[in-house]
Amino acid sequence: MTAPVPRPDFPRLGWVDSARGLALWAMLGFHLTWDLAHFGWIDHGTPYTAGFHWLGHVIGASFLTLVGISLALAGRARGPLLRSPAFWRRWAMIVAAAAAISAASFWLFPTTPIFFGILHCIALASVIAAPLVAAPAWVLLAAGVLALAAPHFLATPFFDVKIFWWTGLGTFEPPSNDFRPLLPWLAFVLFGVALGQWIARRAQGATPPAQLARSGLLARGLALCGRHSLAFYLIHQPLLFGFFSLLALFVVAPAQESGFIGQCAAQCFQDTGEADLCQKTCACTVAHAKAEGYWPRMAHDDLTPAQKIQAHDAIMACFGDNRGN
Repeated sequence: MTAPVPRPDFPRLGWVDSARGLALWAMLGFHLTWDLAHFGWIDHGTPYTAGFHWLGHVIGASFLTLVGISLALAGRARGPLLRSPAFWRRWAMIVAAAAAISAASFWLFPTTPIFFGILHCIALASVIAAPLVAAPAWVLLAAGVLALAAPHFLATPFFDVKIFWWTGLGTFEPPSNDFRPLLPWLAFVLFGVALGQWIARRAQGATPPAQLARSGLLARGLALCGRHSLAFYLIHQPLLFGFFSLLALFVVAPAQESGFIGQCAAQCFQDTGEADLCQKTCACTVAHAKAEGYWPRMAHDDLTPAQKIQAHDAIMACFGDNRGN
């Protein structure tokens, strides 16, 4: 197998950066939806629907395919990647980022931590695919098909042990907020390398810097995000999650309000046995709390002594008014 001749002047393909940027914004939309459900602004079950599940797979596959394309283009520009300091610097950054995400997820979501997510998969798949950037396309495509099919034919209880979960060859999907095992997801990196080879041979379609500067604002913005994809990936979710966590201190989400009224009505029903009266009383109490400005503290069970007296009086008044009706 002949290694490609390095081409330091190989042009950067602006549209590849833009495609990566588009995938990043799709991922941001995916995570925004997840956060909205987690904090009660939309139906809690939305992230667990089949359509949303497959959307996540499509976004993940697009990222991994772009990783393969980038490996092929980098190999064309720099020669053998495993001897490239730039490749290993980037790889070390991805590994460090993956470790940071795992550590944070074990702290925030101990029952569903991210132990082998998209960054972990990218790190391992990159090392596997890097020596293959000059392989014939048919070899890459065949290997990709085998990787795609492996979990369907090679899965066995032997790989159900935690230490082997990352392989993707277990008989069940482990609980995790982002699980992208090596198999079958390596397939998309290999397919991307094959596609990247084809793109590299047609490098005259590259977007030179001057042409990219003249392109539309949207394309330039996407390309900028694509060139800083790791930073975008690491920053966006902490910002989103932090924003909604802060917002929750001052504003009560609709789902949280419904849950509060439901819990209040259930407790009232145990004492009175009157479901309709309890529902109306609890809804009235929440409305009063909103009007008096202590609803967020009430929802978070953080009322001051004076507010507790105020809330008790409101409950009694609402109960009496609705019973009279």
